[in-house]
Amino acid sequence: MKGSNPQNQRRPSDTDPRRSGAFVLRGRWQVVEHLGQGGMGTVYLAYDLNLDNRKCVVKKLRDDFFRDEDKEKAQQFFLREAKVLSRLQHPNIVLVLDSFREGDDYYLVMEYVEGHNLHDMLKEREELFDEEQVLTWSRQVCDVLHYLHSHDPPVIYRDLKPSNIMIDTKDRVKLVDFGIARLYQDDGDNTHVVSQGYSPPEQYWGGADPRSDVYALGATMHFLLTGEEPLALTVCSPQDINEDVSEACDAIVNRATQQDVYLRYQSALEMKDEIDYCLSDEPEEKSGFKHTELLVGVLVMFLSIGAWFAYSKFVEMKNDAQAQTDRNLQDRKALEARAEAIRKREEKLQKMLNGGKGLNLDAPMVTIGGGGAPLPTGPSKLPAIIPGALPKRVQDQAPSSAVGTDTSNPNIQAGAYSYNPGRNPFGFGASENATNISAANHTESPFEERDELQLTDPEGLSPLEEDVQR
Repeated sequence: MKGSNPQNQRRPSDTDPRRSGAFVLRGRWQVVEHLGQGGMGTVYLAYDLNLDNRKCVVKKLRDDFFRDEDKEKAQQFFLREAKVLSRLQHPNIVLVLDSFREGDDYYLVMEYVEGHNLHDMLKEREELFDEEQVLTWSRQVCDVLHYLHSHDPPVIYRDLKPSNIMIDTKDRVKLVDFGIARLYQDDGDNTHVVSQGYSPPEQYWGGADPRSDVYALGATMHFLLTGEEPLALTVCSPQDINEDVSEACDAIVNRATQQDVYLRYQSALEMKDEIDYCLSDEPEEKSGFKHTELLVGVLVMFLSIGAWFAYSKFVEMKNDAQAQTDRNLQDRKALEARAEAIRKREEKLQKMLNGGKGLNLDAPMVTIGGGGAPLPTGPSKLPAIIPGALPKRVQDQAPSSAVGTDTSNPNIQAGAYSYNPGRNPFGFGASENATNISAANHTESPFEERDELQLTDPEGLSPLEEDVQR
């Protein structure tokens, strides 16, 4: 055609900017550069002619499949990617600008991300990323996953790996390539599309759920921290390869890549909380808190020991007080028994005194001789006590001739005693002028064998002897 651009007359499927130069799609998207080749499509750099030549990305579905069923499956994935992305609006997800078909070719136009994917960045720098940087990017990915999983309906990304995570010039994460992403309600889709080392076990038989994306993120962190691809169906532990990885970060990756879905983080939000903890200053604060905890623990231990000693002392004092109370009770009972014995002895003595067997203390007193001791009167009382009360020595000294009857003194029974006023009637103390008093027909008494010291020693006297002495 005269005056026409020969490039516009060629079918886009037959063109390649590397061979034939730039071409325009639908009169708006000018394809200028080949960017890369993916598993199901080719990516080109283009300009939006309607918006001041703004950069964009044109993704074209591959058409070199050997089998028709593979081509149909690829077309299904491609259209679903356009469908899924058209519903999503998030700063960390590439924005879909257009989706169309020309002839047998399918195109998807997306925003252009100025930056590189994490896989290429690590290979180019030939140096591992800093742990804090990896945690910062992972935190942003958690935000994206939480948005996808809480979307209505939920979206499972299913292809999270370093090559699908773009980092723009502002160090922001951008997820690209939603080719195998699907709506979680699509229960009939059991496609076994996996990425070796990054897909969890359940995804191998088409049973992916939100926790599958958590597994893929943990495997991605392992690669960024170690520079080595994670092994398939293996729990990752980056600290085994890189000793600079902290225990907290290693624990996050380890838990995220558990083979059992119930042992992983049950949501991206839960994993994000753990990452926030590692990024914050809480580990240092917690270290100080541990010292406080230790101090409190020591104080509690000492208080417990002190309380135990105090309780033991209290129990000991209580037992001592009880034992003392028991001893006091026993002593009281002993004193009461002794008092009762004394009371009974006094009653018995009183009965003996009042019953005619001893002295009648109520009888009138009479003085025998010139200066002798007063004696109780009465014809029946005196002979019963006095003979036994006299010491044997005194009795032996009394002559038998001294025994007689004094008819001049009516207070002394005839034929019972002989009394000389010049002597002590009880024989206590010797004297030249003393006169012996002897009992005339007395019976043997326990007082006969006692000497003078025994009769004057209070501790050697029986109660009856004490009464007699008094």
